[in-house]
Amino acid sequence: MMIGPIRGRGILEVPGIALGHAGECVRDRLTGVTVLLPPRGSTVAVDVRGGGPATHETDVIAPGTHTQGADAIVLTGGSALGLRSVSGVVTALAEVGRGFPAPGLPGVVVPIVPAAAIYDLGRGGGPLAPPSEAEGAEAARSALAQATAEVRGSLGAGTGARSGLQSLRGGLGSFALGLPGGVRVAALVAANPFGSIGTTTGPGTTGPGTAAGELWARPLLAELGLDLPRIKALPAPLGDAAAKNTTIAIVATNARLDSAQAHRLAQTAHAGIARAVRPSHTLYDGDTVFAVATSQVALPEEPAASTRALVDIGQAAADALSLAILDAHASAIPVGADWCQPPTLTDVAPEFATAFTALP
Repeated sequence: MMIGPIRGRGILEVPGIALGHAGECVRDRLTGVTVLLPPRGSTVAVDVRGGGPATHETDVIAPGTHTQGADAIVLTGGSALGLRSVSGVVTALAEVGRGFPAPGLPGVVVPIVPAAAIYDLGRGGGPLAPPSEAEGAEAARSALAQATAEVRGSLGAGTGARSGLQSLRGGLGSFALGLPGGVRVAALVAANPFGSIGTTTGPGTTGPGTAAGELWARPLLAELGLDLPRIKALPAPLGDAAAKNTTIAIVATNARLDSAQAHRLAQTAHAGIARAVRPSHTLYDGDTVFAVATSQVALPEEPAASTRALVDIGQAAADALSLAILDAHASAIPVGADWCQPPTLTDVAPEFATAFTALP
């Protein structure tokens, strides 16, 4: 049973989480990096489903590893080249003593920083410039200072994101859901999928029973009682623009989960991508979902009730991720024609985008 959707502060609705961003959204460069700091003692996990992932240190948070969780999670642009930003995050965290204590070396810590990247290379008109080590450090220091509460828009890892074979601009999006007993479940996503968020206007793009512009996630909106304007049309792809994709996300809850349960949460949340994007998890995508459990609210002690609570949390994570993907598109900032960028959802469906971004 869900209490309801919460757009508000998105993943920051889960207490203790901090975010920081760096990068540029200018005509010649659209890329960036986002750093999430989980509260100390959080359980962290990951599940990779896409066929072309660009990741860093995901094995150390796999079930069965000797892990202390993670000191930060990084979502970045720049494909594998953008993973160099992680070095800056590690440096910034080590400076403040946040990390795994190095055995036998007093005062030395080794920050554990898993990361994933989207492909946004060449999205601006300038020279190739993926997120840098300095920008990773900047984003980490911003999160450490809790200097920003921005959770959506054309910023951080979502700055250069696109979807639907590069026909529509994506972005960074976030959404939360409330459950009974004070449990919160939320998602943060850099939405850059090969697939589209709905049917498009080109020939052969709609199947039986579908209409041009219909969102794949429309049934979820109806189930949650979100009566939003219909989208009349989404832009059709202009040829084959593959291999430039990936949806990467973090789902978080304040529930107390162990490593195996957190891993199951990351697995279950992938359904949120599949419900909002078609096709999803392709060989062109590196779809990766991290899970964070901050352990502030205990699950019921009775086994059957505990299992049901886990199912509800997983469902909420998938729903929050679907909503976050729509949020990423609705929040993308329109730019001038001289930027030579695809349209945003605000450009092609202003009524929907306005209504969605007005959700509390």
